[in-house]
Amino acid sequence: MKRIFIMDDDGLKEYVPVESLKNNLAPKLEDKDNENQTENEMLTIADLVKKFKVTRPTIYSWMEKGLLKKIPIGGRVLFHPNDINELIDRLRGISS
Repeated sequence: MKRIFIMDDDGLKEYVPVESLKNNLAPKLEDKDNENQTENEMLTIADLVKKFKVTRPTIYSWMEKGLLKKIPIGGRVLFHPNDINELIDRLRGISS
C-alpha cells in the first residue's frame, strides 16, 4: 500500500491515496466477526484505523474529502456501518 508523508508547519502527516486501497480493502462488516459488535453499532475513528490498517490522519483526510460520512455526537465522531460498507463498495468499483 502506498503511503505519502508530508511535512508542513503543522508537523508530519501521512496520507494513503484512495487508489492504493483498491487491492487492500478490508472485508465488509457483516463478513467479519467483530467482538460484540453488531452491524448497527456505530464505529469510531479507532475502529476504522484498525479495520483499514491506516493512520488517524488518513481517516481525517478521508472525512475532509467527503469519502466518509461522519456523525458528530457529543464531541465524538462516529460512523454508521452502512456508510462504511458503501465506501468499500465504491472503492471496489475503482479496481474493476
